[in-house]
Amino acid sequence: METSDWISFGAAIFSLIAIIVAGVALWKTHFVKFSPILSVGTCRLRIYPIKNGDKRWFISSFDIPLSFTNQGAQAGKIEDIRIKVTFPNLPINGHYEMFYPKWDVNGNELSKERFTWIDKSVKENWMPFIILPKETKNKHLVFESRWEEPVIQDLVECQLEIKCDNKKDWIQITKWKLKISKKVWYEMAEKGVSFGTSPDDEKKERDFINPKDLHKYTGTKEPIEDERKDSSPSYLDYKEKE
Repeated sequence: METSDWISFGAAIFSLIAIIVAGVALWKTHFVKFSPILSVGTCRLRIYPIKNGDKRWFISSFDIPLSFTNQGAQAGKIEDIRIKVTFPNLPINGHYEMFYPKWDVNGNELSKERFTWIDKSVKENWMPFIILPKETKNKHLVFESRWEEPVIQDLVECQLEIKCDNKKDWIQITKWKLKISKKVWYEMAEKGVSFGTSPDDEKKERDFINPKDLHKYTGTKEPIEDERKDSSPSYLDYKEKE
């Protein structure tokens, strides 16, 4: 093969590669289907005792901050989202309980005062929503169910699932575990304490300092004084959270 032929062959190869690259880029920017990814924050559980006349029951309430991003090139709809709760220590095959979303809220205002935060922090009732290509939407969702009796379980498994308009089945996003002992139940139901837990795939130990006694070597043994002598102490009074 002559030199001119090799040049022509090389040019054809480069042209083919360019066409393939352009085709892939066109596919990614115009034809990739709706593909949501979620970032899941700390899930908190609250228990609200409710009474109506001589009737008594409990509202179990999960709240979770969520970030939805569409990495596809086409818009799509999140049709529904739920928490599937199971109690592995129960001798009941196939059991589960579903928690569905009720509200999108301002998470910073949630508290033991249920009816107060419902009036002030609810942004909107839950409804399906559309995410445009490359768009991110943030929500803080409240999921609730009614419990007729206290739930005391050494292991509660929760699984977050979403339903998209382009998929037939529910998609598992993440899961987490928690324990509801008698003490924990009392703290939640009687004192209004909430308990939080992170998804299993987020529970990674962070590395903060090495070696552990590093600060032993970074300071000084000599007193640190202000030459002006008229300055006031800069320490703040520590206040424990109630």
